[in-house]
Amino acid sequence: MNYNLEQEEPLRLASEDEVNQLISIYERHLPSAVQFVLLLENIKRMQATLRENELENASHRFRKSVYVLKDRDIEQHATFVAIGLDKDIFIIPHTLQNPPIELTEAIRDTKYIKWELHPVFVIERNNEIQENLSQVAEARNIKLHILSDCLNYWVPQQKASKITYTVPQDVTLRPLQEEHAQFLNDTWPYRYEQSKWYIETAIRVNSGFGLFDIKDGSLLACVFKNDHDSVGHLYTLPNKTNRGYGSTLAKAMTRKIAFQDNQHALAFISPSNEQSIRIFTKIGYVPVSRTIWLSSSVESKPTHRA
Repeated sequence: MNYNLEQEEPLRLASEDEVNQLISIYERHLPSAVQFVLLLENIKRMQATLRENELENASHRFRKSVYVLKDRDIEQHATFVAIGLDKDIFIIPHTLQNPPIELTEAIRDTKYIKWELHPVFVIERNNEIQENLSQVAEARNIKLHILSDCLNYWVPQQKASKITYTVPQDVTLRPLQEEHAQFLNDTWPYRYEQSKWYIETAIRVNSGFGLFDIKDGSLLACVFKNDHDSVGHLYTLPNKTNRGYGSTLAKAMTRKIAFQDNQHALAFISPSNEQSIRIFTKIGYVPVSRTIWLSSSVESKPTHRA
């Protein structure tokens, strides 16, 4: 069967008004849909604020575009696919349709997903979406593997904006600078080829905080706002734990997101990370959904010998 991409392409680029419409729809499904509200807000803000040289220097993970279905009413299922650029492709597909028929068909047929570049898919922990996505990938001889599986913890904006904190006396709280990206990348268990570039961009366009030794100025703990507009990469040096640094930074970033950015606060936390779960639940976060990251690679076929 001949496949005509121009005639058969199921997706089109969403307009700014349509992205706003998607945000409005998913806001009606809070708190379980908070990750999609914040993701779409991040994409909208990046498209509006990144210009010229800053745009060229920004990590491709931050340069996502939102696609919606052609000839379909967005209000019906709010189906969309967010896709990053070639050098760091992260793809976030979602729909309110159950079962996710139109999303599956769009992923199967679209030319906007460059499977040969081995994108990472970020999806809600939904058995049907994951199963259908895996089937589409397998038809292209692509295997999906779980990179990360996290619970989504949130605290609503109004509550988060009232959070207060006290900085421990042996450190100072300061904004992170791009020069700190190497430290963050070296300590990140999920680092990859383009991750330092991603962290540099996150610090520059989304901000982050660090706790610095009051004596020698060294960076002891850090956090930043990631490409999902959530609290990301909360980290304390192993020999500096149990001093309240993680709690201080979690509170500072949560308050910044809620009070200055006027957003709900979200954190992706591994179910096995008991320390982070304790920190965020004590602040007021509660689990509302689950997200998984799926890497893609060419599936090796068994070699048959005569």
